[in-house]
Amino acid sequence: MKWLNKIPYKLLLVLIGALLFIPFLGNAPLFDWDEINFAESAREMLVSGNYLQVQIDYQAFAEKPPFFIWLQVVSMKFFGVNEFAARLPNALIGIVTMLTLLAIGKRIKDKHFGALWALVYVSCFLPHFYFKSALIDPLFNLFIFTGIYFASKITENDEFTAKKQRIKIRNKAVFYAGLFIGLAVLTKGPVGLLLFSLTYLMLFVLSRFKRLNNLWEMVYFGIICLTTISIWYGLEWYVHGPTFMDGFLQRHIDLLTTADAGHGGPLIYHFLILLFGCFPASVFMFGALKKHDFATHLLQNFQKWMLSLLIVILLVFSLVQTKVIHYSSLAYFPITFFATYFIYYLLQGKRKWRWYHATLFLFIGIVWGVAIALLPLLGLNTDVLIGMINGKDPFAIANLKAQVYWSYYDMIYGLSYIFALIFAGVMFALRNLRTGITVLFLSSCILIQSVVILFTPRIEKYTQNAAIEFYKEKAVEECYIQPLGFKSYAPLFYGEKSIDLAPLSRETLLNEYVNAAVYFVSKIDRKDEYLKMYPQLELLKEKNGFVFYRKRVF
Repeated sequence: MKWLNKIPYKLLLVLIGALLFIPFLGNAPLFDWDEINFAESAREMLVSGNYLQVQIDYQAFAEKPPFFIWLQVVSMKFFGVNEFAARLPNALIGIVTMLTLLAIGKRIKDKHFGALWALVYVSCFLPHFYFKSALIDPLFNLFIFTGIYFASKITENDEFTAKKQRIKIRNKAVFYAGLFIGLAVLTKGPVGLLLFSLTYLMLFVLSRFKRLNNLWEMVYFGIICLTTISIWYGLEWYVHGPTFMDGFLQRHIDLLTTADAGHGGPLIYHFLILLFGCFPASVFMFGALKKHDFATHLLQNFQKWMLSLLIVILLVFSLVQTKVIHYSSLAYFPITFFATYFIYYLLQGKRKWRWYHATLFLFIGIVWGVAIALLPLLGLNTDVLIGMINGKDPFAIANLKAQVYWSYYDMIYGLSYIFALIFAGVMFALRNLRTGITVLFLSSCILIQSVVILFTPRIEKYTQNAAIEFYKEKAVEECYIQPLGFKSYAPLFYGEKSIDLAPLSRETLLNEYVNAAVYFVSKIDRKDEYLKMYPQLELLKEKNGFVFYRKRVF
C-alpha cells in the first residue's frame, strides 16, 4: 500500500469523494419536503425562464434565496429533470468540502491534519448522508464555515510578519469573510449573517471582551457582505417590489417562534441528533474540549472559533421552536474538527483513550448497528408492527402492507458493523490505535453506503412511493393533481405540471369548472370523509396508504 503515499492528498480526496457521493444519487425518489421543494423550484426556473425569482406552482416562493437552486438548474440542464441532477450539486459540494478541510487543516497544522479532518468528516453518518441529498444545507454550511475561517485569520496574533504585510493579510481575510457570509445569505437567508454574528459575539465573550478587530475592518466586512447580498436581494426588490421580502422575513420569524409544520421537539433535541448523527466523530470530540499546551498558536486560535460556533449552534437551535434535523448541521464542522484534533494527538501519544470514550463509543455504535440490523427484520415482520399500531393509524397500517422485498441476509450489514466496532474497541484496548481508528471510520462509511443504496429505496416504498407512481402516470396528461388533507410538492415535480396551467386553489379545483382534468390524492384514513363531503369526486383506486380520485365532469 506504499503506492498510496505517492498520490497527492488533493487527488486522493477527490477520488474518494467522487466514489462516495456520486454513484446511486438517483437511486431513490426525492423525499418530501425539502428535497422536492428545491428540485421543483429549479424545474420551474427551467420551464418558465425566470431565473431571478424562486417559484412554487409558478408563484413567488418566499422562503429561500436562489443560489443553491441555480446550481440545480445548471445540473438539470446537463442531466435532465431527475433525482440525480437535483442531488449532484451536493455531491460536488461534498468534494469541495473535503478539499476545503484539507486546505484549512494544512494551514493551521499540517497536511496530515487536513486530510484526516476531511476523512473524519465524510465518515460520519449525517454529514455523509447530506452530500447524497438535494438539501440546501451543505452549501450553506460550507459558506458560513469558510467565512468563519477567514474571520479567524484576523484574530491571529502573528508577531513575525511585518506590519504592512499583516495589514494586507487582514484586509484580504475581511474581504473573503464578507464575501462568503454574503453567499451564505444568498443561499439560505439572513440566518447566515445571524449565525456568523453570534459566533463572533460568543468569541468576544470567551476572549474576556478583548477587542478582536478594528472599526475599519467591521465596516469593510459590512460593505463586502451587503454588496454580495444585494446581487440578488437588491435586484429582486427592484424588479418585484417589497412583497416578496415581506413574506420572506415573516417566514423566518415564524420558524424561530413557532413549531412550524408540527416540527417541535425537546430542548435537548439537537444535542442528541448531533451525538448520534455525527458518530463516530462525536465520541472523539469530547477528548479535545479542553486546552492543550502542545497545540500551535494557529490551532488554538481556530479552536476558539470552533468552540464559539458549536456553542452558538446548540444554543440557537435548542431555543428555536421549529426542530428539524438538519438545522444544526453547521455543527458538523466544529464537531469533526475537535474529533480530528483529538485523534491527531492520540496517534502521537499526546492524548489518552479513556474508559468513558470506549463506553460511549460502543454504546452509540451498537445502537446504530442494532437499528440497521433490525430494519430487515421489521420489514419481514410488518404484521407485528401493524399489531402494535392496533388500528390507531390506518394510513401507517396501509403503507406497511406495501410489497417490499427484504431478506434475513440484509441483517448482515448492521451485524457486521457491530463486529467491526468490537474489533476496533479491542484494538483501542491493545493500544493499536491506528488500526482501530481505520476500522471504525471505514466500517462507518461502508454502513452508510449500504443504507443509502440498499435500504433507502425500500423504506421509501412504505412512505410516498404509491403517490409518486400516480404522479408519474399523469405527467403525460395536461392535468391538475391536488393533495387533500396534506401538503406536498411531489405532484408538481413528478407530475411535471405545465406552466400553461394556472395556479388554482383547492376550492376552485373542487367547485368550479376547470378546462383540464383534475385529480385529487388523500390519505386512506379520510377516504370516507372526502367521498361524503365532495360528491363530485370519483374514486379511482387505492394503493398502500393513498387514495386517488378524479373530479367528475358534469
